[in-house]
Amino acid sequence: MPILELNSVSKRYGALTVTDDVSFSLEEGATLGIIGPNRGGKSTLFNLIGGTDRVNEGAVLFQGRDVTRTGAADRCHAGIARSFQIPHPFVGMTVFENLLVADAFGTTERHAREDRCRNILDQTGLLPKANRPAGSLTLLERKRLELARALATDPKLLLLDEIAGGLTEGECKSLVETIKSIRDRGVSIIWIEHIVHALTAVVERLIVIDYGKVIADGAPADVMALPVVKEIYLGIDLDEQAA
Repeated sequence: MPILELNSVSKRYGALTVTDDVSFSLEEGATLGIIGPNRGGKSTLFNLIGGTDRVNEGAVLFQGRDVTRTGAADRCHAGIARSFQIPHPFVGMTVFENLLVADAFGTTERHAREDRCRNILDQTGLLPKANRPAGSLTLLERKRLELARALATDPKLLLLDEIAGGLTEGECKSLVETIKSIRDRGVSIIWIEHIVHALTAVVERLIVIDYGKVIADGAPADVMALPVVKEIYLGIDLDEQAA
């Protein structure tokens, strides 16, 4: 059974359709990357999967259960966690306290929370910063904290929204290694990202979205070689090249 299924999902804001009849499924333990131009509907798709927005048509199934009308908190309890493009930690709390808050949304027994949070901080490279105020962290550290807070909810499906954005090449490589370690433990991952080489180092499948529609779906190398992807996503004018 797929861990996630989207069946003909559409989302409109007034007359504007931002997600247009999107269907795909994700197997348990699989990794999927999503790319596309800005304002193509990628983050809205995450909102629909995570439950912060409701679909107008179609259905969202998680582990075989219809969660289309289920709110974000209940989906988080069920095992869907998300990071956001711009980290917004509780800046007056310590890094460790930020994780304890996130852990309360998960399914872990209360007595195990502190140990779990320490393990997650170690996994994401933040254990030495555990007692630092979150407001004092660098961008990379805030990105790592955003990832750690998502992991603290004990997700079965992890949604990463441009988590590598704004990082240097070295910082990006470091973060990719952390995400690989999460993948290798069997957590299903969907990752939206503009830094394609980071994405393709982790995922086994790539979807391209433009104007809310899926225009390509397949192995990363095959998808990136498609003329429509080069033209729409990479900005290559194929008519000029042919001339």
